Amino acid sequence: ATGAKLAEIAVGSAPRTLALAPNGMVWAANKQSATISVIDGATMTLNRTLTLPRGSQPFGVAISGSGTALVVLEAGGQLLRFDTAGYAQTGSLAIGAKARHVSIDGDGSTAYVTRFITPPVPGESTAAPQTAAGGAEVLTVATAAMSLVRTTTLAASDRPDAENQGRGIPNYLGAAVVSPDGRAAWVPSKLDNIARGMGRD
Repeated sequence: ATGAKLAEIAVGSAPRTLALAPNGMVWAANKQSATISVIDGATMTLNRTLTLPRGSQPFGVAISGSGTALVVLEAGGQLLRFDTAGYAQTGSLAIGAKARHVSIDGDGSTAYVTRFITPPVPGESTAAPQTAAGGAEVLTVATAAMSLVRTTTLAASDRPDAENQGRGIPNYLGAAVVSPDGRAAWVPSKLDNIARGMGRD
């Protein structure tokens, strides 16, 4: 309440994200050491360390109200599912390269994985990139079946270039923020104007 630091807990190398489980445990994804640090929120101590595949670079972690944890392996191209009570891995899904963040909706049935780096659009290495034919990706996952429901491609901006707006495609996506009623999700990104240049326009 006062803003004072209550504790400082040593975890793995390069911690990136946190999630709070219903049992009061805090899960921290350690990218460089390929581990999950589980911290007891009551005692502010390290409870256990979950070891993931070497070099898999865990990044995003999210936990549902029912105690299902999802972890994105950025280098491994996998979405892993864990039980936060027994700490066992209960499922996995291949999601491809460059994914980082995961979010879960209110009832825990659907997860949203954002691909951090946008795949190249057709013609991006030429003078005429086709920004309408590709773009940033958000993957919708059914958590019970650990299956891909759909891939949503975020639209490119065609607003005229100015100080407060511009053309381009979303890139470097952050974690989706899902509305309480589950009807909308907001995804932060930067905007890359790949149409600008002396050889292009």
